[in-house]
Amino acid sequence: MPSTHRQVTCGQLRNQILKSFFHDMNEDRRVVGLELEIMPFRATNERENSLIPLHGENGVVNAVHQLPLSDPKWSFAPLADGTPRFAHVDGAQITFEPGAQIEYSSAPHPDLIGVITTMNDFICQLNQVLAESNIWLFHGGLNPWYNIEDVGLQMRKERYQNMNNFFAARGPFGQKMMRLSTSLQVNLDVGTAEVAPRRWLAANLMAPIMTAAFANSPFVEGKVAGAKSFRSIIWQNLDPTRTGFQRGLEAADYRPCPVEQYLDFAVDAYCMFLPDESGNMVFDGHFRTFRHWMECGFRGYYPTMDDWMMHLSTLFPEVRPRGFYEIRYLDALCASYWMIPGIVLTHILYDETAREQVIEWLSPYRTTLTGMLREAATRGLDDDELAGLTKRVFELALTTASGREDERLVRILDQFMREFTLQQRCPADELLEINDGKVFTARQYRDFEAKKADLVTAALAQVQG
Repeated sequence: MPSTHRQVTCGQLRNQILKSFFHDMNEDRRVVGLELEIMPFRATNERENSLIPLHGENGVVNAVHQLPLSDPKWSFAPLADGTPRFAHVDGAQITFEPGAQIEYSSAPHPDLIGVITTMNDFICQLNQVLAESNIWLFHGGLNPWYNIEDVGLQMRKERYQNMNNFFAARGPFGQKMMRLSTSLQVNLDVGTAEVAPRRWLAANLMAPIMTAAFANSPFVEGKVAGAKSFRSIIWQNLDPTRTGFQRGLEAADYRPCPVEQYLDFAVDAYCMFLPDESGNMVFDGHFRTFRHWMECGFRGYYPTMDDWMMHLSTLFPEVRPRGFYEIRYLDALCASYWMIPGIVLTHILYDETAREQVIEWLSPYRTTLTGMLREAATRGLDDDELAGLTKRVFELALTTASGREDERLVRILDQFMREFTLQQRCPADELLEINDGKVFTARQYRDFEAKKADLVTAALAQVQG
């Protein structure tokens, strides 16, 4: 509940960011977490890609309820407000997005092979459970067949309704993000006080090349989108005050302090929720930055620290600090290749020599990151300069991984590079070829996924043999 008098200052907000987002900087544990969003569809007699509601007897949540019945390590553990959630004994969880997307969030793992193995086992397990309800999973950055009206707002709790109204007032992109998009997120340690600013800088500098290399959303609402990663285009445009890069990161007089950068970014972002006449937090058509609300008040109310924390939860930059670094610029990928970005990012950002080499290569582009990201999302690796940078970074990641990583992961990265990166291709190029540049059918996509899985299985068999 907001206050009738001013309570917080920028200094207090800064301390809260430091406490909440950069709180454990005495050691660099180098654990890895992954979050994967997947779009479910049901095969029916009428069509193979029927939409599924989130709730109800035939809904997604009800289908996932079969998981705890087959595996006692899973349990239904809804949040206090009734939002559905499933929890695993190892700390992983399953949640749901406003378009009925399924999101799996792994527990932090001490090594990359551990988290990849765990997530792969989960995907296989989920496929088996959902198949009993004729549900199959689409692995791509955007729902390619349906529009926002078709999908609707499946999460009806107040937070999502206000978010939906806010984005609708800002333009067409926010609702597409909520209802149609799916992504892959890699979570890495902040590191020590000395490491954190360098890892932050490198993670942000890599956004354009990673977006281009893994672009996987060339279709939207039943048509060609005109961009290799239209999911990224959506995120860049839904509200520039809360997405993209911090201004300080691209400033000519760059100061390597992620806390200060994030503070400036956060206080100058529009509030998604503001007090109504009774002090209830809603969106009713007014746009105010948090800084303006904090300094001038709104309807006689001022923000509290709880309001600040709520505001921070509505910010979606390319890299977001939350006690660890959420790397958010990746499309969800083909089920056979979703592990590749984690291999690249882990071996660049967790190796000091590799990280500093990448910073040296990419720092000349720092002041133009926003434009570079847009170009990457639009063209993928069609640009020779961006493709050249991507090849250098990926080759460095492969070299760093070799000899210290599980040989299966090294082999998969090498195969991906040969098929895509070294050929200046991204996964979107492959999707565009499935149906000669037109939106593929559900059957064409499922046959494509099965073929890719067979190729990866064969590659791993060579290693194990």
